[in-house]
Amino acid sequence: MTSISEFVLNFLVNSAWQVAAICALAALGTYLLKNCSAHYRYIVWIAALGLCFVAPVITALPSTRLDVVSQSRPQQIIDDAGNDEAVVDHTRRRNSQVVVSTTQRNIQIITVAYLLFLSLAALRFVRLWISKERLRRSISSDGLSQSAIAAMKRCTMLFGIERVELARSPSARVPYTLGVRRPLIVLPDSFYSDVDDETLLSVIAHEMAHVRRRDFLAKLVCELVSLPLAFHPLTFLIKRQIERERELACDELVTRYVLSAETYARSLLRAADLAVLPPPAAVMLSVFDGRMLEERIQQLKHKRTTFSSWAGRLITTGVLATLCVASLFGSAFSLTLRVHNTPIPPAVFNEPVVVRNNQDPVPATKRVNSPAVSRDQGAQDLALAACEATRSGDTEAVPSLIAMLGDERKTEPLRCWNGRWSPALETFKHASPGEQAALALASMGRPAFAPLVNQLDNSNAATRRNAAWAIGEFTNMLPDERGAAVPQLITLLSDADAWVRMAAARAIGELRDKRASDTLIATLSDSDWRVRRLSAWALNEMKEAKAVAALGNLLLTDARAEVRGAAAEALGEIGNAGALPSLQQALNDSESDVRAKARWAIAEIN
Repeated sequence: MTSISEFVLNFLVNSAWQVAAICALAALGTYLLKNCSAHYRYIVWIAALGLCFVAPVITALPSTRLDVVSQSRPQQIIDDAGNDEAVVDHTRRRNSQVVVSTTQRNIQIITVAYLLFLSLAALRFVRLWISKERLRRSISSDGLSQSAIAAMKRCTMLFGIERVELARSPSARVPYTLGVRRPLIVLPDSFYSDVDDETLLSVIAHEMAHVRRRDFLAKLVCELVSLPLAFHPLTFLIKRQIERERELACDELVTRYVLSAETYARSLLRAADLAVLPPPAAVMLSVFDGRMLEERIQQLKHKRTTFSSWAGRLITTGVLATLCVASLFGSAFSLTLRVHNTPIPPAVFNEPVVVRNNQDPVPATKRVNSPAVSRDQGAQDLALAACEATRSGDTEAVPSLIAMLGDERKTEPLRCWNGRWSPALETFKHASPGEQAALALASMGRPAFAPLVNQLDNSNAATRRNAAWAIGEFTNMLPDERGAAVPQLITLLSDADAWVRMAAARAIGELRDKRASDTLIATLSDSDWRVRRLSAWALNEMKEAKAVAALGNLLLTDARAEVRGAAAEALGEIGNAGALPSLQQALNDSESDVRAKARWAIAEIN
């Protein structure tokens, strides 16, 4: 339920501003097309409505949120047994998204309200669809006048359309067009008495223009796409603009193939006298859609000089490209709302937790009055207590959190950070009390820095790993302020535990300290491929030019495609022309992903 609620809330929040931005761009684009055919403006508004739905959906999907700040992609760390342990996201989402926290109760209330609104909108659509089907059942092909049949044959010949049926219905108020595979034009009974041939021809020709343009299918798709956006007032503006341009485009077709503009304008006025306009909402097409008869008459009487079709297509292509690019960037710079899992109230006890050699936590002898949980509570409760410390920012909890760093028992992933701070990675190896404590300490900033540095030489490998990772995750301390940790991090690049070496490489990459360059270059030959990859990533972050030769060799000789791809990406970011020979050779790599990164790197250097 939480993931669905987060998706709904992110969709609502981002659509609120993305729809407005897309609508503004579409309005500007149609202004540039004001002297072109209405068909091009219609295409722009159709595309705008589609993007108004697609852009918030892309933004709301956690796995597809885009980042234009970094060229890096999420990378997956796999343990020695081949199991996926964590996803390492190097895209630095915190630089491209505004993270806002809320409670689960609030988000569920909003979700239920939105789903209720969506149900009502869907129910309204179903009622309109039933009305359409009721009209279809009331039609009759008997009693069609010879004038109507002759007008239908003439329009069929002029528009080059076959298999269109003409019928009459006592329930119809105005002429309608419905159906996709077998289009049907329905005329009200009032159009069979005292109506001249010219008016009848105009009405049928307009409905045939709808058929030729496949407007019924487009209208149906627009109605379905707009349902999730029905809460936004600009959705109605976009739909109205679509109707307006659709009717103007049909008028252009009629005056091009069937009648002169003056004759057609007179016929529309006579047809309006015969019709009883229905409510504006309907899942059908009518000659009077858009409620803009006066504007259409003015357009027909005063035809403006229009651009050529070539110019219209060129401008439309540019406008559509701009809309798509703007939507892509809008997905990158998005608002992200995350739900705090409400933890159980942590027990306040007198002795913090200490973990020794990956064993179960045991109480320490030192008394610390800080939020924690007793050892008889499970690993999930310890992680929840760390969450509480993250949200409250209670620095008195630092000793207890330090003691938890070595607890590697697996837990359910939690998202506990607040709107002022969010980590680059949600997990490193796997979710555990130790990793949750590392995130909590990283969120506290300076008060936790020295205690974390003191744990870099801890006898417990998990403690060393989580301490190094936490130092890299600090965002409220500048890299230079964390320089005191670099010598020990460099030492950890030679640690016996591969995960510790990986955490040290990542932390150094975050700190971008040049003192570690030589050791990182040497680490490119590490026995563990994951260490090699993270070392390449760290050199990428540091833009270390003297690593070009080593990275080029790694690109051409490493057995793992993941490592070769990281090397190619690093060479592109460094941007040194000396990497071009290696990158050129990598264009023949057996893996398509490596070849693609090599091409990108060459383009970056050039």
